[in-house]
Amino acid sequence: MITIGLVNNMSPAAMPSTERQFSDILREAAADVGPISLRLYRLAGAKPTDYGRLSDLQRSHLDGLIVTGAEPRVARLSEEPLWESLTKVIDWASENTASTIWSCLSAHAAAFYLDGIERHGRPEKIFGVFPSVRVNDHFFTHRLQLSNARPVWMVPHSRWNDLTEHDLTAHGYTVLAKSADAGVDLFVKEVRRSLFFFIQAHPEYSGNTLLREYLRDVYRFQSGQQPTPPCIPRNCLDPRLEAAVSASADGGAELLREHSGLNQWRPQAVQLYRNWLQFIAARQRALV
Repeated sequence: MITIGLVNNMSPAAMPSTERQFSDILREAAADVGPISLRLYRLAGAKPTDYGRLSDLQRSHLDGLIVTGAEPRVARLSEEPLWESLTKVIDWASENTASTIWSCLSAHAAAFYLDGIERHGRPEKIFGVFPSVRVNDHFFTHRLQLSNARPVWMVPHSRWNDLTEHDLTAHGYTVLAKSADAGVDLFVKEVRRSLFFFIQAHPEYSGNTLLREYLRDVYRFQSGQQPTPPCIPRNCLDPRLEAAVSASADGGAELLREHSGLNQWRPQAVQLYRNWLQFIAARQRALV
């Protein structure tokens, strides 16, 4: 049995879908690996009764851990509301897991806490589905290969901030995959007893997650909660529908309400998490 922890830092509205996305992909990935147990944690804010807190996590015995991102609130990472709790999770995970996945904002937080690497704001949100190329052979990217025998996959991104390849490699991180338009996707570093796996993309997303985020931001713009209209996620719509959305008075809300995006990255995302679970299982066997 492989025991995985999920620290869900998303907003209350996004918590259920985030939990479902990770639990679904782990269940599918584990089909060829063996049984897994998923334990849920939340660092701050209201939580369901089946979620634990930081103190519960620190008393847990886990083989692997996944720490989600959260919507950025401030310019500096050390001023994010979750910063202090995240640093404690980073320290705990480095000594108590075989491997930990750091997703999006949590990846930025871990790189900053461990090595002082600053995230860089982008003038435009990295938003859409982008082609990513494998640049280093590694167990985690084994068999991530698509058309024409090229190690390329399409993967969703949704973030305003970025960690650059130059900064990462200068501090001993190994970049595994990157996109010409979206930057580094995957990178790793051994930290004390754990292999930390950092993901700036969102392979766990379902097919319509980006479109739901877009419609959320359309509402925020129309209600005055954000000053500018959101950009349409790239490579998510066929050109005719994208043109209609761009021309619509309501930002495409009516056109996209019943539209379901295509999850073209799912097989490769499942393979990525299968590789991660197999790595953890191998470390388990090595300790027996």
